[in-house]
Amino acid sequence: GYQTPPPPVSSFSTHYPGNDKRYQKYLTDVRYSVRESLIRTIESGRITLRRKLPKSESLKDCMDRTIPYFTERIVPDALDQGKRVLISSSEN
Repeated sequence: GYQTPPPPVSSFSTHYPGNDKRYQKYLTDVRYSVRESLIRTIESGRITLRRKLPKSESLKDCMDRTIPYFTERIVPDALDQGKRVLISSSEN
């Protein structure tokens, strides 16, 4: 359902978005996870900082996160200035 999240995924799973290198440069506003950073540092033998991403998210959670971004950033920075905007999503 709309408010029911799927089962959480392990942060060590290949399906966890934090393990996808394509997202790393975009995660500058997400807080660090001390636990994940410590585990990854011990595993790799070098200091590794990991961001804290949701391990499960319902459609409601996704909308609660994205709609404010749309109204606070995309509308004033682009739409109000007459710019074209393309928004896409997957698997929602």
